Formats: sequence, C-alpha cells, structure tokens
Amino acid sequence: MNLSPITLLNSKDLGKNKLHTVATQFVSILLSQMFDKMEESVVKSPIVPQSASEKWYRKWLMDVYSQEATSNQLKSLVDMVTSQLARGEYRK
Repeated sequence: MNLSPITLLNSKDLGKNKLHTVATQFVSILLSQMFDKMEESVVKSPIVPQSASEKWYRKWLMDVYSQEATSNQLKSLVDMVTSQLARGEYRK
C-alpha cells in the first residue's frame, strides 16, 4: 500500500519507518521539480517539435531519476529531513 506523504503525517502512529518514507518521498518530489525546471530552461528546437508522448516520457524519466538519486546518492539529505520530522519541526 503506497500512502501519500500527507496521509502518513496525519496518522497517529508516526514511527521511524513512516517518517523515513515521508522524507524519501519529499526529497524525491523536490528533486523531480528541480529536474523539471532544469528541463524548462533548455532551448527547444522548432525544427523537431516534441510530441505529447515524448513530453510524458521525459517527465516519467525525470521522476525515475529522482527516485533513484534519492534512494542512492541523497541518503544523507533524507536522513536530515527524517530527523527534522522526528523532532516535530514540520508542525511549526
């Protein structure tokens, strides 16, 4: 069962595993948005227009890249977000 970060934070049982899941999803979403903004800054050629399916595929690929980067290279950032969530700093 894949819960959204909002559902996990609103639950009564905020265990370490749930907080880690929320932090991982948050960092992944943040990184995906950064990739989207980076892609928007690339100059597109009017000679070869992008189809809707290519745009969808690129978005999906950036999401996969962000999930992989979050689970492999950005573990320290996920740990920092998890520790801040554990202290309850998101409630301020």
